[in-house]
Amino acid sequence: MTASNLENIISRGDYLIINKNETYLIHQISNKALLKLGRDVIDLKAAIGQPFSSTYKLEPVPEKKRHYTLVVCNDNQARNQWSTNGCGTDNKLITDDSSSQLLSTDEIIALKESGESGQNIVERLLENSKTFQLKTEYAQEKYLKKKARKYCDYLTIFEPSIRLITDVLYKQQTLPKTIALRFDTLAQILCRVNLDPGGKYLLYENGSQGLLQAALLNQLHDDGRLVHVFSSTSEQNALRAVKAMNFSETKIKQMLIVSLDEILNTKTEDSIPEENDEEDVPNFSEDKKRKSDEAYTQIKKKHRPITSTDGLDFIKSNKFDGLIVVCREEPIEFVKILLPYLSLSRPFVIYSPYREVLVTMYAEFKMRRDVVYLRLTDNFMRYHQVLPNRTHPDVTMDDGGGFLFSGLFVAGTK
Repeated sequence: MTASNLENIISRGDYLIINKNETYLIHQISNKALLKLGRDVIDLKAAIGQPFSSTYKLEPVPEKKRHYTLVVCNDNQARNQWSTNGCGTDNKLITDDSSSQLLSTDEIIALKESGESGQNIVERLLENSKTFQLKTEYAQEKYLKKKARKYCDYLTIFEPSIRLITDVLYKQQTLPKTIALRFDTLAQILCRVNLDPGGKYLLYENGSQGLLQAALLNQLHDDGRLVHVFSSTSEQNALRAVKAMNFSETKIKQMLIVSLDEILNTKTEDSIPEENDEEDVPNFSEDKKRKSDEAYTQIKKKHRPITSTDGLDFIKSNKFDGLIVVCREEPIEFVKILLPYLSLSRPFVIYSPYREVLVTMYAEFKMRRDVVYLRLTDNFMRYHQVLPNRTHPDVTMDDGGGFLFSGLFVAGTK
């Protein structure tokens, strides 16, 4: 088996993108190879050694409720087919209540726990529905998709890609803890920074779970370099997307990690003021003072930046081809610190989920003479349903694309 074929084979420790009826999640296959999906427990051992993009059927484990194993199947087997036997012309005679389904909830649960396949459960639901034949063709299609999503017993395992990881992280956003970067916004960032596979790029990221780092590393060649600047130790380890891409050690080494405090040539001891017994702990007893000192030491250790000598030396000895700032807080101070490290006529891109922050920054940068071609934009994307005689935009949509501020760094005075 060639090296390229081995890369497409699922192995223990790999990160996977699992799709169960259009519901995607990121999962690392462990030694036990177990996946807990809702109340179901799925044994993934059968997927080890199989190629990515394979489809599997969930087979119930005897004498274990809601435990399943995987059986390899083809895409044709995974397509659920049900006969509708005609449809109605409109839905005006249909009453939306629980009396239209003859099967009770307990009976449906019993079918599920007995190991009945999803195909058979949906067929039973159709047989016992009073209103299904009265629905229009479009309403029947929506009903079948809804039931297939609930009782589907097939899943597909994909190789992680930037597009899939972006979609998964976007749907799992937990504002304000994380930044919800949509894939079109990520594409705009990479486009505006004029990404060169062999270039050197400076990135300040806080809250995107490593999505920017993963996207940049994925595009860089062996001679490309990325310097990730962080302002606290807690954000440095938030590299979920980088881990999910299954990068090699050589690829990971192309990213250097540097503390913002190190760039400012400040020491850890200088970043935290010295303790003053008279001001900080007045009239404390010896015991209380000792506890205060211990707590202070823990805070000091917690906020101590992790030094990166190689990354700091690289910054001092090189000029960068692009600057990207993606953070939850106000970015203007970070940009002022990092902008001088750019080569002349090189782009910078700043993302923020808040428009007001970038509007203020735009007004201030318009007064500077060392930046030109300033642009402040809002990304808007809307999905459309494309079907015969019923093509229209989706009724429900999300406008959380965020805002981008970009420009070019040139020679001149501030």
